[in-house]
Amino acid sequence: MKELGMYSIDEYKNQFRVNNAVAFANLNTVGIEQNLTTLTQLLGNVLRQKFYTLNGQALTDFIPIEMGTGAYAKQLTQFAVAQVGDNFETGIVQPGNGINKDANVDIVVDTISLRNNFWRMKYQATNEIVRMAQVNQETFSYIEEQERARLKTAQLGLQKVAFLGTSDGLNEGLLNLSGVTVNTTLMTDDFATMSTADLTDFVTKAMYAFFAGTNSTVFPNTMVIPTSDLAGLATYISSTYPVGETRKEFLERAFKAAGAPADFKILHTVYNSTAGSNGAPRYVLYNRDADTLSMYIPKPYTPYPLYPVSSLDMVSDAEMQFTGVWAKRPQEILYLDIVS
Repeated sequence: MKELGMYSIDEYKNQFRVNNAVAFANLNTVGIEQNLTTLTQLLGNVLRQKFYTLNGQALTDFIPIEMGTGAYAKQLTQFAVAQVGDNFETGIVQPGNGINKDANVDIVVDTISLRNNFWRMKYQATNEIVRMAQVNQETFSYIEEQERARLKTAQLGLQKVAFLGTSDGLNEGLLNLSGVTVNTTLMTDDFATMSTADLTDFVTKAMYAFFAGTNSTVFPNTMVIPTSDLAGLATYISSTYPVGETRKEFLERAFKAAGAPADFKILHTVYNSTAGSNGAPRYVLYNRDADTLSMYIPKPYTPYPLYPVSSLDMVSDAEMQFTGVWAKRPQEILYLDIVS
């Protein structure tokens, strides 16, 4: 991705000059070139900022995200491949029994279409605001705040889609994927109130349920819990001797000892608190891998240069394209709901 979404700094400046060619022909507005440089610099600074409220976590920590594929396509078509044919042992042959005794293997190919969402948002810059910046040779603080607000709206909106999908039901998120098994018996309480024995028992049963659900092919490498339960995991496993492992460290070690890979980790979001059945807390065990689930951003957030819409005023458009989350292998995801 370039410095300004789909624009490089130089491309953005050149497009701004094209948009405002009439203004540059007027010697009374020569100051706009200096302010263009200032504007471009501040936009670059704004776009480098992150407004996520994930406490240091990024969306890519939760979901593999592919950028730049399928821009302007109404639907993103993905191929799903399944193996069919004889099993392994039918391939064992007896020498001398003749030809045409070989086992056969084949594949079936299906297609899955993902909705590509087109998003646009604009803000206005009045002639008075632009001229005040030119006369005072100050930064475009007003425009900077407009850009900051728009970028924050885009980032937080994309974050919500990644976890909950869209309210119209046309896009799914990590916490409400169709086809995923919902278990309402394993999580009887939050981690903060579980004893050491309860935590150990939970890990054993959860790993068995997950492994069985994948036909004994893969263990989970990620667990996502409600942020409200995170503070409880920060306490030491022993209340009598508050040293050594925290509950979080104990849980992660227990999962790894039970078969989870070495990179197993526990993440958290506020969305989990009410994502479960009837608004219950939802915990998620899954294999965070691009073969299990993905999200696509065909066109990243891209702001466009200010453009005259009248003799006095300008507008700045921005666009983005994104999909919901696609569960390619829903059996490698397990929802654990606390149902009181």
